[in-house]
Amino acid sequence: MASPYKKLIAILMVAALAGLTLSGPAEADRKRAHNTMTGALVGTGVGYLVGGSKGASAGAVVGAIAGYTK
Repeated sequence: MASPYKKLIAILMVAALAGLTLSGPAEADRKRAHNTMTGALVGTGVGYLVGGSKGASAGAVVGAIAGYTK
């Protein structure tokens, strides 16, 4: 089970992305937010398969960064 600290970080990241999405950004910003969220989700899944719960946390971060810079 994830620690409360990790849950807080995840909730804050989702809230920040939702805030960006709901504030009416341009199409490029929407696409960037979508790519970031998709990258985080895919990274979490792959990280969990490779390294368990610690891999999932690292995969989410790496996936979000990769999606953001795509």
